[in-house]
Amino acid sequence: MTLLDELLVIERQLWRSDADVYAATYLPEAVLIFPGIGRIDLDAAVEAIRGENAAGRHWAEVAFSAETALEVAAGTCLVAYHADARWNDQPTAEAVDCLTVYVKREGRWRVAAHQQTGNP
Repeated sequence: MTLLDELLVIERQLWRSDADVYAATYLPEAVLIFPGIGRIDLDAAVEAIRGENAAGRHWAEVAFSAETALEVAAGTCLVAYHADARWNDQPTAEAVDCLTVYVKREGRWRVAAHQQTGNP
């Protein structure tokens, strides 16, 4: 398995709308930036996922394309990809470009930063 494959497994898990997976995968000091929301921290992201889950919302389908990884230093990797993702209560998918910064801590990859940019 390539480094890109390994990190995309993690990315796909993060799109499953599971707050516990987010809490275990992101660093406590991680920065997240989303279209229409702006910059938030991990606590706000986990709270938002729990709220979506309580309302019955989750990602119903997600397709990745144009995936790439760049190891910028030992233990630090950027992953970029395009995602077409549809919420279970929406008829059509949203298109976003994503960039995630991974760092290796205590032998496993953790997310230090994630940004999504709307792509109409």
